[in-house]
Amino acid sequence: MKKKIVANLLLLFLGVILCCAVLEVGIRLLYPRFANYNLEMWRYIATLKEPTGDPSLPFVHAPNGEGVFYGISVETNRIGLRGPEVACPKPEGLKRILMLGDSLVFGWGVPQEKTIAMLLQEKLSGSGSAYEVVNMGVGNYNTTMETELFKRVGLALQPDAVILVFFVNDPEPIPKLNSLTYSFKQHSYLFAVVFDTYQRMRARLDEGFNWLDYYSGLYRPESPALEQNRKSLVELAQICREKGIALFFVNYPELHQLKEYPLTVATDYVRTMANETGTPFMDLLPAFAGHSPESLWVSAEDAHGNAKAAALAAEAIHRHFGEMLAEAGLAYIK
Repeated sequence: MKKKIVANLLLLFLGVILCCAVLEVGIRLLYPRFANYNLEMWRYIATLKEPTGDPSLPFVHAPNGEGVFYGISVETNRIGLRGPEVACPKPEGLKRILMLGDSLVFGWGVPQEKTIAMLLQEKLSGSGSAYEVVNMGVGNYNTTMETELFKRVGLALQPDAVILVFFVNDPEPIPKLNSLTYSFKQHSYLFAVVFDTYQRMRARLDEGFNWLDYYSGLYRPESPALEQNRKSLVELAQICREKGIALFFVNYPELHQLKEYPLTVATDYVRTMANETGTPFMDLLPAFAGHSPESLWVSAEDAHGNAKAAALAAEAIHRHFGEMLAEAGLAYIK
């Protein structure tokens, strides 16, 4: 009797494995027909990111990686940054600016040549001087992780200036990676589809969830993650001051509602931190306010800023900070 039960369980297990294998193959073959934002973001994680095993910076871009997401080709250089190779030591006469941020700086859904960093580089180089704006954006990073990446990778690039692009979800805690789950994320299309289905069903069933409440809740004074965010901004400013590196804060608004913007709590927070650290600050909301939100989205289901939004952002940053960035040595911040 026991042998029969064990045999049946074994057959059931093998049947499940076989079904999963068939589904995995089928999904891979048919994937282009039902690709969506969640699944494309999963492919980005699976293709271009690698875990570090370090809880303070749990993942980075893989060096020399490449992939196509939302029809956009993405490549990383030998140090895992999107864009061309970065010469080190820095060539003489070159003014190098690092742009820190998340997927908005990385340029999710935007061709490399139309990212904020590349467009700003073009505008600055039009003055006749040699500029390089290095794209250090990584999807799903928060301010603490961006500061950590700057310390580990950015400082060695000998920057003259740093532009930190702040988004409303930057006070989120650093994500904790489960190695088994991450391995499934990296290798299984079936896992991605099941997880996407779960997320969509959960969103429909959780009628009490409100994205405005969620974002606003990140700025509760008692939040440990907000305190960590504050410490990271202070640390970044201190490092830049000690190294003679000019630092700028740019606030990138959430793109769902631009009129009567509902998340001023985030803008006020980063503006206050800029004042406390003596850092020049600008808000991109005025640059976007005259446009319909949907016209700035990557797609109807994805409110990441598109190429139009990147162009507006680069123009506004250049207009607001261009003269300061152009000053010789960029050493006006003491």
